[in-house]
Amino acid sequence: MSHEFLLLSLLFLLPGGVIWLARPDLRPLMKRMALASLPFAATERLFYPRYWAPKFVFDLADRIGFGIEDVLFVVGLSGFSSTVYAVVFRRAPVPCAAQGAPRARPWLRAGVVIALALAAAWALVAAGVPVLYAAVAAMTAFAAALVGARRDLLVPALLGALLSAALYLGLCLVFAALVPGVFERTWRPSVLLPGRALLGVPLDEVLYGLGAGFAATVFPAWAFGFRYAKAPPVGSRAG
Repeated sequence: MSHEFLLLSLLFLLPGGVIWLARPDLRPLMKRMALASLPFAATERLFYPRYWAPKFVFDLADRIGFGIEDVLFVVGLSGFSSTVYAVVFRRAPVPCAAQGAPRARPWLRAGVVIALALAAAWALVAAGVPVLYAAVAAMTAFAAALVGARRDLLVPALLGALLSAALYLGLCLVFAALVPGVFERTWRPSVLLPGRALLGVPLDEVLYGLGAGFAATVFPAWAFGFRYAKAPPVGSRAG
C-alpha cells in the first residue's frame, strides 16, 4: 500500500467516531480538542523523515511540511485520548465553578500552553533530543505542571494515559495486520529504544500514546475549567 499513513489516520478516527455516537455529552469536549490539536499537525516537519518516511497524499509533507494525514491523525488521536478515561470509568465533564460561570479566557489559556509545548518540543529537537522523545517530554512536562495546579486530575491523567496507550497499541496492531511489515519498512525508531517493539509495534509509538493520553486528559479540564464527575444515566444525557 502506497499511502500507509492515510490508512493509519483513518483508523485513528474510528474510536472517536464511536465515542461521538455513544456519548453525546462528550461532544463539546471532542470539538474543543479537535480544534486545539490542529497546530500539532504542523509538527510533522520534525518527524519526517527523521523518525519515519511514509508517502503523503499529493506529497504535501515535501511541499509544505505536513499533510492531510497529519490533520486527520491529530484530530483522531485527540478524540479518543481526551475521552477514553471518561468512557471507561463512566465520568462526565462538569464545571468546577458555579453553574453558568465560564472559566476566564479559556482559549487564551489553552493557546498559551499549546504554544509553549510546541516551542519546548522544537527546542529539545534543536538541542539534539530524538524527536519522539522531545514531543513526549514536552507534552508530559506541561501536563504535569497543570496537575500541580489541579491535583484532582492526577488519577484521571494516569488512567487516561494507560488507556490511551492501550488503544493506541490496538490500533497499531490492526494497522500492522492490514499492512504487513509496515513498521519495518516505514519507521525509523529513535535511538533510545532501537529495535524495541511490543507485539511488533515500536515502543516509541506506545510511549507517544501514553504521553498523549496523559496530556489530553489534563489539558482540557484545566483550560476549560471542568472536573470529572460520575456520568448521569444514559437516558438523561443531552443529545
